Amino acid sequence: MDLVIALRNEVNRTNVGRQAWSQFILQEAILIASTQVPPRGNYPAGRFHSSATISKSFFTPHEMEVHDQNLTERDMPFVYNLILASLNRAGVDDPVQPDEVTSPGRDGAGDNDTPEGLNGISYAQESDGLKRAQRRARRLATTICAMMAYSLNRRNNAFQLNNAVRFYACGVSDRVHKYLNYLGLTSSRSTALSALKTLAQEGEREIRKAMRIAGGMPISPTICIDNIDIEQHVHQLTVGNRSHIFRGTWGYIHLPDKQLVSELDPTELSLDTFLKAMRMVERLEIQPHMFLPSPSEQRHEINVIKSQIAKVLYDYLAIPTGKSQSISTEPPPLDPISPKKPDLLMMKLMDASDNSAEGIGQVFQSIIGQTGMSAKDFFARLQPMDGDLGTVQNFNCLRAQRFPSSVPQNRLDNIFFQLGASHTLWNIGSNIFTHHFGNPKDTDNCGAWQHLEALGFPSEKAIQKKDFSLMINQMERVYEAIVYYCLRVVMKIQDRKVGCDKLKIPTGQWESIVNECYERFLSPQARSAAAAKGPSHHKLSNTLVQLHDFSTVVKAKRAMKAGDIGRLLLVWKKWSLMSQALKGLTNYSSYLPRMVLLLTVVLPPGLSKYLKHNLLISPSGRPGHFVAKDYWLEIQNYWIKFLYNNNGTATQIDRLRNVFSLNIFLVS
Repeated sequence: MDLVIALRNEVNRTNVGRQAWSQFILQEAILIASTQVPPRGNYPAGRFHSSATISKSFFTPHEMEVHDQNLTERDMPFVYNLILASLNRAGVDDPVQPDEVTSPGRDGAGDNDTPEGLNGISYAQESDGLKRAQRRARRLATTICAMMAYSLNRRNNAFQLNNAVRFYACGVSDRVHKYLNYLGLTSSRSTALSALKTLAQEGEREIRKAMRIAGGMPISPTICIDNIDIEQHVHQLTVGNRSHIFRGTWGYIHLPDKQLVSELDPTELSLDTFLKAMRMVERLEIQPHMFLPSPSEQRHEINVIKSQIAKVLYDYLAIPTGKSQSISTEPPPLDPISPKKPDLLMMKLMDASDNSAEGIGQVFQSIIGQTGMSAKDFFARLQPMDGDLGTVQNFNCLRAQRFPSSVPQNRLDNIFFQLGASHTLWNIGSNIFTHHFGNPKDTDNCGAWQHLEALGFPSEKAIQKKDFSLMINQMERVYEAIVYYCLRVVMKIQDRKVGCDKLKIPTGQWESIVNECYERFLSPQARSAAAAKGPSHHKLSNTLVQLHDFSTVVKAKRAMKAGDIGRLLLVWKKWSLMSQALKGLTNYSSYLPRMVLLLTVVLPPGLSKYLKHNLLISPSGRPGHFVAKDYWLEIQNYWIKFLYNNNGTATQIDRLRNVFSLNIFLVS
């Protein structure tokens, strides 16, 4: 090689020599590149992936990494390294381009900055600009190699097939899709649709397999359902071709956590045990103490409220010099759920709507048809289900119509519905917010609208039925704002100008501020003392009651996000009593206490724990990122209603039902 280098140096002394040497190297590079091509045939011997045999595992990040490694390390290493070296060498003189400079304030950003929905479909972000440039260079070199391999032989289609399904699902127009296919970035549109149909068939098989009766699993997988209304819009109206509303039902199957089931007594999860416990309800005498916290739970509630106060104090006012041993900004866990990524299977969109007793019966017929089970087998096991209050009411109406009956298919006594945690939070939170909202037309009224206006949020936009999450967030803001002022009163700095700098105080003083704030403003004694002072202090009394009621909503929201079902049940017990006095909660005032009693008193411990730990899931498998199961279903409803139905690629209900509904986890 030293001789070759010497010859190169000698030849490159003249312009003619340099041109001849470049032409020689070019021919050698073409010769080497032409010999390095992907093997022919079906995968794994070759590199062809058929849309008729593709599976969901093909779209996982691990599989795509394997395909990239095969392409760049085994099939086309020369071309890949040549392009990568060219890209890296071009950036040596100026490695950090202007758009690659790290923005200030981004160092140490947590994982909360990346939405969960981007996992697996977005490129990783490096905090360093040079690393980002290098990562981008590797991605560009890999993409160019994939385009070249596909242009040489369109059966080298791993990269293109993945892109075709993603782009088709994201609403890329037919013209753009054809152009991307021409460049070698995607497979054809028909190939993408064929792949989605194959994946839908795989989804149907997985549903039947998941619901199959197997030994060692005495309980059936949980089914979460909700109604869905989709407008099938027709722009050019003709006779017999008009816009109409599709009213159906959609849901998913949540497979049991095998680790959780292994920790429980299997006999307590059987249908016989459940029916035996339900027969005891007739003789159950309901006592008020069933909804009251135990002494240990009372201490835990106090710690939770103090942690909320401490969080406001730490975030906005003062930092302790040392770590507090008695008060934490994070409430202590009571009954946490394991942050394991759940195993979920999306069901096919159903034509039947669950908004009536007749409709819910049709929904069950459709579910039984999708599971591939006989009616006898379906009603032979305990079947947990999740739904909103309306779904539960319609199911109970259907069961009452068929009572009494000796046939399990008519009794429907193996079905156990749980109220969706998010719908419960939204509806009760909305009622509490409305109760304390006040009259914006009366400037002397000290309702919650005053705090919203002071925080810069228009009070008329606070309570929106189409955005419950925003409403709950505004309640949390109002709650923290009131606590913030209470802390300033305790610290005797309420008359000072609000600044951005936080004080640094001794830990003991920091803890005493939290304790005093609780005793003066958030304890039961404080509310009783304010009420006893009579009409002259009714504004203070109302504010403290509002502070207490809003704290329950904040506790429920944070308990759900943390995945602590124990803390959430404590709030539900309190709401069971509050709903008896709040107007507009007629149905929740009976259904929520019923559910609390079943989970805490009636059902055996093993079944109770299983059902409680089945209310919340962590879709990404990360701690502190839990959501209610009905909330997760609402997200999928949004995908199929407002993306795939409004982008011009999936306005047909048949396509939504047969192609997208079963693949929603993949394409979203």
